[in-house]
Amino acid sequence: MELLGSSQRSRVRADGDRVVKHVIGDAAAFTREVTALRLAAHTGVVPRVLEVDEDARTVVLERLRSDPLREDWVVDYARGLARLHAATGPGHAGLLPRQEIPDPTPFLRFVRALGVEVGGAEAELVFEDTGKFDLLHGDPCPGNDLYTERGARFVDLEGACLGDGLTELVYLRIGFPTCALVTETPRALREAAEQAYFAERGYETGLEDACVRWLVQGDALVQRQERDGRDHLARVVDEDWKWYSTTARGRLMYRTRVVATFTETHPETSALAHRLLGRMNEVWERRPIATRREHRS
Repeated sequence: MELLGSSQRSRVRADGDRVVKHVIGDAAAFTREVTALRLAAHTGVVPRVLEVDEDARTVVLERLRSDPLREDWVVDYARGLARLHAATGPGHAGLLPRQEIPDPTPFLRFVRALGVEVGGAEAELVFEDTGKFDLLHGDPCPGNDLYTERGARFVDLEGACLGDGLTELVYLRIGFPTCALVTETPRALREAAEQAYFAERGYETGLEDACVRWLVQGDALVQRQERDGRDHLARVVDEDWKWYSTTARGRLMYRTRVVATFTETHPETSALAHRLLGRMNEVWERRPIATRREHRS
């Protein structure tokens, strides 16, 4: 069998037109992925499940091909996410975990630790479960997406859950927060992608709140295996660390810059982001964010 690239959490091999994936150590992740793949089987945006060995935590999948990326790949990406998200509804409650609700407390401590006034933003930084039952990928990152003339398809759904699809659509605005590769999508492409998503879903709404949710999440500064309950926002006050394409501070500065533009929908949080970004620029080295998707070796 041909060994394929994968995370430390799995071993993936190709056998002709089939892929054999063995999930290591995390039975819950294996169950999540198989459940999500079955729930999304009718959408055409995930590989078909061919065989499952629960005891060995091994799943045999259809092998998907992928063509070279086009300049407007983000439009297919957003349309594919829309189809994945629409695969489930309230009737699927309990089949996958609920999406976690962000706790703003560590972020507010971080802001104060940098000597920045919180002001009235604390009242805006209150998050609730939106009550949606979209099928979320959990990690819709470059490398977990494949493209053909039929559009985008997704693999590696080990973090799948039920929640609000907008929190994944805004990966294009907030810089792919759970991903090794951080890129700033050019505005015209991003807007086209967002419109493609909403056209597929049949509604349109604001995305600012979904972006703010990523700003306050310290776990979105580290790789999945490091999301172990530590307060990474407290760490970043005193240290910086590299995660593939940029550093933790680079990621946080970019997200803060995005949220600083939300003056109409989140005026207090936007004002806080302006103050915070000014302080970061004083005490931290500026880190550029790529505007084109890189190819990992």
